[in-house]
Amino acid sequence: MTWIDLGNPVPRGVPIPYQPVIWDTGAHFVLSALPEGLDRPFGEVLDERATHRCFAGINDQQLGAFLWHACRTRDTAASSLGFDLEHRTAPSAGAIHPIHVFLKRPGDEEWWMYNPQSHQLFLLKHGASRLPGLYEHSLQVLGGDDATRMLFVAEPGKTAGKYHDACSLVWRDAGALLAVMALTATAQGLNFCPLGITGEPWASSLSDQGKLVGVGLALLGSCAGA
Repeated sequence: MTWIDLGNPVPRGVPIPYQPVIWDTGAHFVLSALPEGLDRPFGEVLDERATHRCFAGINDQQLGAFLWHACRTRDTAASSLGFDLEHRTAPSAGAIHPIHVFLKRPGDEEWWMYNPQSHQLFLLKHGASRLPGLYEHSLQVLGGDDATRMLFVAEPGKTAGKYHDACSLVWRDAGALLAVMALTATAQGLNFCPLGITGEPWASSLSDQGKLVGVGLALLGSCAGA
């Protein structure tokens, strides 16, 4: 068996301040301020959660509700790490939440960055030019031209500011986020499928500061034929 030892994370005695990536964004899109509620019993959602690989398009209201329930920031707190700690639906080591969510919608060449504090999408400048092969690479794993593709990009330095051997914590954060998204999609009656690819080498090219790494992709859509 081949296993990569990622060490044993423990909190640092003294945190190392970290300067988060400064993103070059353009136009923004305001998502619905009144997303639809999730009124299905939680036990029913757990029983029905399954990975689906056929997708139809989703509208702005469905996308806004999905991101609102699965990703938005609910509260913040000051820290000595150089950025605020956050409370979101998914658990995160140290309440750090180092993973950013980018989206490519059907028929759109651009990639958009979700801002969990303001619940808005921001156009990622140069995203189309730096991620040109990622879409084609993802199609080799799973097709679906009508699916919304989501790319997860981590800033490991945020987590490393608080923990020694922080890499496995970032991967666990990615898994927790995928799980919450899968349950949220089920609760909305949407189809969701994580992909095994990480998004590299394209994801790390999104910043010239050398602070980024891809930690996954996923597809989201409505039920085909619904």
